[in-house]
Amino acid sequence: MEEEQNKKKVLVVDDDDNLRRVLTDKLKASGFEVINASNGEEGLEKALAHHPDIILLDVMMPIMNGQVMLSKLREDEWGEKAKVIMLSVIEDSEVIAQAVVDRSLAYFIKTDQSMDDIVKRVKAMLED
Repeated sequence: MEEEQNKKKVLVVDDDDNLRRVLTDKLKASGFEVINASNGEEGLEKALAHHPDIILLDVMMPIMNGQVMLSKLREDEWGEKAKVIMLSVIEDSEVIAQAVVDRSLAYFIKTDQSMDDIVKRVKAMLED
């Protein structure tokens, strides 16, 4: 029970069920507690309810996209300091610039990163 409480908590917000499942499995295998959401609205609710140590946030999603979720998250007292990594297939400089404005820790292009690389980067960012 105590070990469970010491696990770092990761919120994975992505509408791609397969990617979310693979990323969740890899994170759990690396010792993380994982919470999932399939859109930004659900992700925002879970982030504010569970206060994860880090959030992996897709940009393009139905109901509420990642950019809107991040912007709304930053309006919350806890959320303004939450660690967020944006994940996307979009390489648009305006989208990346907005992620910087909203203080995401990183912006990963999904096609450029393996799931193992993402898990390694999450570990490294949580050690800082």
